[in-house]
Amino acid sequence: MLYLRMISGQVVIFVAILVLAGIFMPQAFSQEHLKITLTEQEYPPLISYDTQVGGLLTDMVREAFKLRGVEVTFAAVPNNRAINGLMQGLYDGSYGWTHSPERDAKLLYSAKPIYFLKIVFFQRSNEEYKWEHLIDLSPYNIGITQGNYYSSEFSALTTSGKLKIDPAPSDISNFKKLLLGRIDIFPIDHDVGLYFLKNNFSAEEQRRIKFQNKAISIVPVYLVVRRTLPNAKEFIARFDQGFQQLSDSGQLEKMIEVYKSQLATSSEVQTSKP
Repeated sequence: MLYLRMISGQVVIFVAILVLAGIFMPQAFSQEHLKITLTEQEYPPLISYDTQVGGLLTDMVREAFKLRGVEVTFAAVPNNRAINGLMQGLYDGSYGWTHSPERDAKLLYSAKPIYFLKIVFFQRSNEEYKWEHLIDLSPYNIGITQGNYYSSEFSALTTSGKLKIDPAPSDISNFKKLLLGRIDIFPIDHDVGLYFLKNNFSAEEQRRIKFQNKAISIVPVYLVVRRTLPNAKEFIARFDQGFQQLSDSGQLEKMIEVYKSQLATSSEVQTSKP
């Protein structure tokens, strides 16, 4: 019995040393359970209100937080409110957003991007809009979705008035305007654009639209938490730890593979070289 007590004491001391060193974290030393509310805009198949669609980014964020004892509630809101409501302090955080000076002043970002968007132009199939630099597109009407970011160069050119933009409340609205001839081109993530077209427009309408191969930008997007949120840094730290754990275990790679395999391969949408 004395021998067992000594061994037990040694084990307790050894575990305590490992915990302090951050090497071992048994359930008995788990972190306090926390809850957070994140805005969720409609950006399928990456983010979606539809529980059957879910979305790759939604799954990533939920699982990363879950691994570190954080319960996530998703608040489904219109696209522009997803970021503006957060900036106004109405919500705790969001995901799928990139850096900008205005956002950086009010938000904390995950240490690593959770995904990279490939932003391309969609256009009508019977027209061509060749460009080497974005400024070459100054004669044309460009549809944008309120609250979305496309690139720093694009933002600078639109702010200075060198590019003509026509804002809309949603990506689907922009595709409708494109079909009606009210705008000439429309930037959106390649996969998201194809998903919207395949699931919201007829085969004949899809044939009337094509996308350019040339990317406007490859945009890194992050989980964000408002700076004024109590425990804001704790939420970011826990997410970073969970996201790294997802990556190290291979689960993150598997999630991306499943997402890619589930993307519909049949489409009436064609490609175009700019």
